Amino acid sequence: MTKTISLSFITLILLIVSYSVSAQTSLWKISKDNQTLYLGGTVHVLGHDDYPLPVEFEQAFKAAGKIVFETNITQAKEPEFSQKMMQAMLYPLGESLQDVLSQPTYQRLEAYFSDKVPMGQISAMKPGMVVIVMSAIEFQRMGMVTVGVDEHFWQRAMAEKKSIDTLETLDEQLSFLVNMGNGNENELILNTLNDLKNISSMINSLRSAWRSGNELEMKNIVLLDMLEDYPELYQSMLVERNNNWLPRIEAMFNDETTALVLVGALHLVGEDGLLQLLRNKGYSVMHY
Repeated sequence: MTKTISLSFITLILLIVSYSVSAQTSLWKISKDNQTLYLGGTVHVLGHDDYPLPVEFEQAFKAAGKIVFETNITQAKEPEFSQKMMQAMLYPLGESLQDVLSQPTYQRLEAYFSDKVPMGQISAMKPGMVVIVMSAIEFQRMGMVTVGVDEHFWQRAMAEKKSIDTLETLDEQLSFLVNMGNGNENELILNTLNDLKNISSMINSLRSAWRSGNELEMKNIVLLDMLEDYPELYQSMLVERNNNWLPRIEAMFNDETTALVLVGALHLVGEDGLLQLLRNKGYSVMHY
C-alpha cells in the first residue's frame, strides 16, 4: 500500500474530515437525560466560495449559550505564542533538516522551494513545520485564504459576548505538532512532495465531503491509511486527545447553558472518534 502520511498530515492541518450517517453536514446533536449539546466538525482553512457555511452551524450557534473550541484562537495569534512556536519548531543551532533527510529528498525539497522561500530558512525547520509551510503555500495557491469554521465562530462569539471555553491549551496542541514525523522525517517530506501533484483534487474532495457528510469517501481518503500505516500518529493526534477531551465534554451536560463544541472533524470519526465514544457511554447521537 502506498503510504499517505503527508496527505494525512495536511488533512490534520486542515482538519476537514467529515463522517455522517446520511447526506447532511458535519454537525450532531448529543443528548442524554433531557440534556443536550451540539458537536460540530470544523475546517480550519476555507475559500471564499465555502461561505455561507451550512445553515445547521448557524442554527446551532444561535441555540447555544457557550461555544467551545479546541484551543484559544486569540492567544494563538499573539506574538508571544508565535515566537514560542517558531522556537519549538526549529532545530537547535548546529542541527538542520539536511541531517535527517537523504540527499535526493533534500534536493527535491530544495527544488520545490527554489522560487518560494530561501532554503536557508527551510533547513532550520523541523519536518512538521516544513509541511505546514508547504501546506500554506498550496492552500494559498488554491485560493483557500479565508478563516475557517473555528475562527469564524470565535469572532462571532466574541462580538456577541457569548461564553467561550476551550478543550486544551496552546502548549498541549503545540507539543503534538513538534513531535510530528519523529523517526520518519525522510518519509514525511518525500511523501509530501510526491503527493503535491494531487493535492488540489484531494482537498476539493474533502471540502465537498465536509459539506455533504460523505462518510465512505472520507474514510477511504484519510482515516484507513492513517490507522493502518501510522498507528502512532493516529494514537497521539486523535485517540489521546479525544480521550482527554471526552470528560470535559461530558461535564458540559451538567451546565444550564447549552454548548456548541467545535473541533476538527477528524476527531469525530471511527471507533475512537468522539461520536462513537459518546455512543458507548449511552448518549443519543443524532445528525442535526
